[in-house]
Amino acid sequence: MEQVAKLISARLRQKALGALVVLNREAFAVARTDFAHLLVKDPLKAYEVLLRYSNGSRYKARLILRSVLLGLVGDFNEVDHIITMLEKGDPTEFKKALAKISKGKT
Repeated sequence: MEQVAKLISARLRQKALGALVVLNREAFAVARTDFAHLLVKDPLKAYEVLLRYSNGSRYKARLILRSVLLGLVGDFNEVDHIITMLEKGDPTEFKKALAKISKGKT
């Protein structure tokens, strides 16, 4: 999963560098790790950090997650489903997607 965290971090650097800096700071304050590693380790806690960064805006949080996941998963409908489930408090689909990414089956 280390490689997946690196891919997530690279996508965030590419798509939202300013957000990445703040998200890393917030993730470190909460879990003593950067945002990408927190997202891999504990997607729900990372989503909470993302919501805090977004001032509670699910729309903004969704945009950031979508920009990361689309580059890794590739399928918009699948990404939308993964994010919806994460918003509902169920990280199962997110973890399955990370596992597929880790195995190179995206």
